[in-house]
Order: sequence, then structure tokens, then C-alpha cells
Amino acid sequence: MTVNPKNKLLVSLISLFILWVLIALISIFVGTYDINPLQALLSGDELSKTIYFKIRIPRIIMATIAGGTLAIAGAALQALFRNPLASPFTLGISGGASLGALVVIRSGLAHGLLGFSTVSISAFVFSIITIFFVYSISKVRGVVATGRLLLAGVVANFVYSALILFMQFFSDFTQPLHTMRWIMGSLDIVGFDTVWKTALFATPGCVILLSLTKDMNLLSLGNDVAASLGVDVERMEKKIYFATSLAASAVISVTGPIGFVGLITPHILRMILGVDNRIIVPCSFLLGASFLTATDTISRTILSPIEIPVGIITASFGGAFFLWLLMKTKKEVIV
Repeated sequence: MTVNPKNKLLVSLISLFILWVLIALISIFVGTYDINPLQALLSGDELSKTIYFKIRIPRIIMATIAGGTLAIAGAALQALFRNPLASPFTLGISGGASLGALVVIRSGLAHGLLGFSTVSISAFVFSIITIFFVYSISKVRGVVATGRLLLAGVVANFVYSALILFMQFFSDFTQPLHTMRWIMGSLDIVGFDTVWKTALFATPGCVILLSLTKDMNLLSLGNDVAASLGVDVERMEKKIYFATSLAASAVISVTGPIGFVGLITPHILRMILGVDNRIIVPCSFLLGASFLTATDTISRTILSPIEIPVGIITASFGGAFFLWLLMKTKKEVIV
């Protein structure tokens, strides 16, 4: 029996939303300080209120925005390049955004410009440059070569890493530790100010990507077929470049380059829900939000009171996941 895609999407979104709610509730109650949020709200204890309403809750919302945004960006890039290994991290977008953000921070130019953060603007510009570089290098006779695509992403990441290390070398002794912690990925924020500013940039990018899911399905049939069915392929590519760069750079300029979120999430969903991008892309947001909220909770509690950068946890899960995937694929090939 064929399942209606709309019903499948609705059921999937409701299930994933319930999962996110459960993880968020656990995250609120778990921490170094064992305090009931209701008691913190009703009591006059300023420390308890600060912990919950200026640290834990903003951090959970930030994890939701960051995880969901990176997951949607990863799903869109995988659909665009028809490559399951494409993501903001593997294509060098994260590295470009990180370098752009650090250049502004280290140069002392981190301030507002027409109401926007120069850190976010610089991260966006560098990420746009990166994706165009990777795309132009990987395109051969009008077709994106998978091997060249990933190789170009690896090269971009190596170049950016070298430049970041170069900046660290000429920094005073107090700056490298802060930079290294930021590069590992962290959700260590205070208050809602950073949260809403990140959402201001990330939301338009996510909305654009969600509006292109039908065209992404047609693109999976090939550029020529998609064009014959009315898709303006070149315009669509530019929209995805712009949207993924805008959304990912908004997140990375605050959290640093958190890897594997945009890579793992679409893989898991395709294994469970199939390959329909009308379902995969919106569901990626909720699963990505749940994944990063859960890993951030682990990062701040597993060695409490010491906090591990969340990027280390996501990389650990990501490495284990793809090792399992490779072993599974190897067995299937042998059979």
C-alpha cells in the first residue's frame, strides 16, 4: 500500500517534535546545579533564575537552531550535488565561515554594521567564496565530479586550517586557547541576545531551502530531465548556495564549526523515511535539533563540572556512525 507523502511527512514531523521535546526537557533538568525550574521561577533565588533563564534555556534554543540549520543545509547540499557525503563541514563551508569570523574577531572589527554583526557578515562572505570555489573546481564539462567535489572540500579545509593556525601563532598567549575552544565548537552562550540574532540570519536561509524541496526531487533525475520538467537548474543552484551559506555562516559565526550534524542527520532519515526531499529536508531540522541538543547535554554533564566542547562529542558520534555504515556496506557487497 502506497503511503501518502503528506501523511508521512505529518507523522514524521510530529514524532520528531515529540523526540525534541523529550530531549529538551531532559536537558533543562540535567546539569551541575540540580534545581527545579519551577522552584527557580517561584523562589527569589537569583542564582537559580540565572542558571535556568539566562544559561540553560537559551542554550537549548541555540542548540535547536544550530542543529536544525546545519542539518537542513546538509540535506540540501546532498540533494544538490547528489552526493551523500556533501555537507557544510565536508565541503569547506564551515572552515570558510570560521576563518571569516576569526579574521574579524582578531582584527578588532567585531561590531555592528547597519544593525548586523560584522562577524556574521564576514563568515557569510567567506562561506559564499568557498562554495563557489569548491563548485568551480569540481565541475568537469558541465558535470560535478564526486571525487573532485570532496577533494576540493578537503583542500579548502586544509587551507583554512593553516590560515587559522597562522593567526594563532602570532597571537598573544591568552588568545590561542580561546580560539582553539571556539574551533572545536561550543554552545556556551549567555542570554537570548545571541539566539535571536542567529535566528534572524538562519531563518531566511532555512525557509528558502524548504521552498525548493520539490525541485530537489526533480534534480535527482539529472539536470537535463529537471530542466525539461520546468526547473531552472542554474537559478536553483544559486539559491541553494546563497541559502546554505547564509544559514550555516549565521550558526558557525556563533558556535564555531560543529561537524557531522549536517552529514549524519540526512543519512539516518533516508534509512528510515526514504529519499523524498519533501520529507527529508523539513524532518532534518527537527532531528538535527534533537541530535545537537542531546550531544550538548552530554558535553556539559559527562565530566561535570568540566565542559567538553560539543564539537568533540558530535565528531565522536559521527566517526562511529560512519564506521558502522562502512562495515554494513562492506557486508552487503560481500553478500
